[in-house]
Amino acid sequence: MLRRIRIVLAALCFAGITSLFVGIGHDWWGWLAKLQFLPLLSRVIAGATLGNAALLLGILLITWVFGRIYCSVLCPLGVFQDIVLRLRRILGKWIKPLRKQFKWNKERTWARSLVAGITVAAFVVDLQLIIALIGPYSAYGRMVTAVVGGGSVPLLIAAGATFVIIGVSAWLWGRAWCSNVCPVGTALGCVSRFSLFGVKIDDDKCIRCGACTRVCKASCIEPGVRGGAAVKIDRSRCVDCFDCIGVCRKNAISFGTGVSKGGDLSSPASAADEGRRQFLATGALLIGAGVSAAAQNMKVDGGLAPVDAKTPVERNPRLVPPGAGSVKNFYDACTACQLCIQNCPNGVLRASTDLDHLLQPQMGYENGFCRPECTICSELCPAGAIRPVAKEAKTLIHIGIAEVNTDLCLAAKGEAGCGKCARECPMGAVSMVTADGTRRPVVMEELCIGCGKCEYLCPSRPVSAITVRGLQTHRS
Repeated sequence: MLRRIRIVLAALCFAGITSLFVGIGHDWWGWLAKLQFLPLLSRVIAGATLGNAALLLGILLITWVFGRIYCSVLCPLGVFQDIVLRLRRILGKWIKPLRKQFKWNKERTWARSLVAGITVAAFVVDLQLIIALIGPYSAYGRMVTAVVGGGSVPLLIAAGATFVIIGVSAWLWGRAWCSNVCPVGTALGCVSRFSLFGVKIDDDKCIRCGACTRVCKASCIEPGVRGGAAVKIDRSRCVDCFDCIGVCRKNAISFGTGVSKGGDLSSPASAADEGRRQFLATGALLIGAGVSAAAQNMKVDGGLAPVDAKTPVERNPRLVPPGAGSVKNFYDACTACQLCIQNCPNGVLRASTDLDHLLQPQMGYENGFCRPECTICSELCPAGAIRPVAKEAKTLIHIGIAEVNTDLCLAAKGEAGCGKCARECPMGAVSMVTADGTRRPVVMEELCIGCGKCEYLCPSRPVSAITVRGLQTHRS
């Protein structure tokens, strides 16, 4: 029963998070992204609010009480590995060499400590690329983005490498990645080692058959000896998948409290029942009101005839979304999960290809502009790189300033009486003035917020005659 509940909860969370990367459902289950451990930790480090700190402590508390349920329910990369294993088991019914059995492996403390140390160092020196490459949530986001949205060559390479490494690892060794490499698994494992509830083994019923060891995808169950040593479970690596409970023919394995001298979890049956009730309550909190699917309408601007594509502009300073505060704050906190890129309704964000900010979002107005009424990226960002912004407050945030290149401007060259930038500016920051016998646009910097509508709608090709230069620190 517990295993089925876990699978249902994991499937719902996995479907919800995957749909977010496809661009569906941010209004309904965008909160799932806020519960991802490393982005949440980034938010707390960047500036702990009571809500973020409470969420982080909540995850740690749940782990201390019930073990690493997070890794089997909320982590999309963990569930992805379970899907790979499930596929192998299905194929194994017909192809004998694929009938997967696991064996117990000692904890590789050196590997876990090394990766954990690298992760901590990356946070300290703001090396977000390392966190983006090894973080489970960002890794899964890259894979989905590469499949549904393509992206830059570096993104496709990183996503392909992640898919191969994680997929092959799961196919051959089960949850070895989660047990030995994943920094989130290591952090939660330090807590779950002392968890109050967990998988327990009744020594009186156990016949030391080893069935639980062979089915444990975390390779954390040390087999016992008939008439001798008891079966032991490494709770720091156990991900609470409950596969071992279902495979035991003697009903010697259950979920409850207590620790035996041999290191196993053991407790009376009544405690196991209480553990099940607690697990169900936790699952209900995770899922909340449930999950429903609906596509989001994309708002786009267009014309009656196709036009040549625009060339991306090099901006210095860079543009970063409202809510970031500054260029430094944005790139120091961003984990390159691709969620904002996938959910931007006008394609303003894309994955960067330069080494300084590889795979992190980069703003550009070649495909659209940053709508003053759109706050989707600030609502979804799980890492705190883009802080929540109210719609009515967004027009007060200046992220850049438009600049006019009169050599490209059709009106300034006398080739056309354009003035589209002045007509379309939502802030009234651009006006047409007459100088030297021609009308040309002039930008009032105190009014310009850098939304990019003028740049996007400018008819000049392949580079707009009016472009937005980012502000190193945003003004409000």
